[in-house]
Amino acid sequence: MNPNELPQDIQDAIGALADALLADPQAKYYQQVVAALESDPEACALERRFMDLYNRLVTRQQIGEQLSQQEVDPFYALRSEYNANPLVAARNNALGAFKPLLAEAGEQISIQIGLDFTELARPK
Repeated sequence: MNPNELPQDIQDAIGALADALLADPQAKYYQQVVAALESDPEACALERRFMDLYNRLVTRQQIGEQLSQQEVDPFYALRSEYNANPLVAARNNALGAFKPLLAEAGEQISIQIGLDFTELARPK
């Protein structure tokens, strides 16, 4: 079902819930730490390097390549540096604290509308 096919009152309720979620202190804190991370060029560069290396290694594994210890050691070192970055850690912690609230809201919406809300909310 297309979200636009839902009755207007349901669409309005979903919008109100989204507004309430965004007003939650955990959501606001998450938005603040994401903004701080995104405004730090060093943290952004570190995240790009980490994600690029991660994606390259995963792609190689998916096509059946075996990675040597010499190839994965730099990944582990970069992952440690990445996870130790205070802005990355703050963002990950904030997201971890906010995810249960999002999951509960999605579950409650699904129960009320009789459809899987997470599927409806997923970009097409």
